[in-house]
Amino acid sequence: MRVLVVDDDETSCQLLAKVLQSSGMEADWTIDGLAAYAMAQQRHYDLFVLDVHMPLVLGTELAEGLKNNHPSTKVILISSFADDVLQKTATRLGVSLLSKPFSPDRLLEAVVEVLQCT
Repeated sequence: MRVLVVDDDETSCQLLAKVLQSSGMEADWTIDGLAAYAMAQQRHYDLFVLDVHMPLVLGTELAEGLKNNHPSTKVILISSFADDVLQKTATRLGVSLLSKPFSPDRLLEAVVEVLQCT
């Protein structure tokens, strides 16, 4: 399984990728939301883990673009500000929302939950 992690914090990207890799997944990462969109056009990813609050492009905007191109795209949005408005946005987009901080085990649970919803 191939996952793309997108977060403007490089340390977060590396940590999330390491957690996913420790579970046998192939994980790429980038701190640039626009680069992430380009990467998604060049390679197939089974799952995207997107931080919501990033410069240039919000994770919600990136998720919407990915879903417009491929409606079956699996996305987990992550945010420290997972309020009701963001939850409604995630529901409208058909993606999952994970509130920071979360444990590595919770991330892996969310991955399983999202991938089982096919």
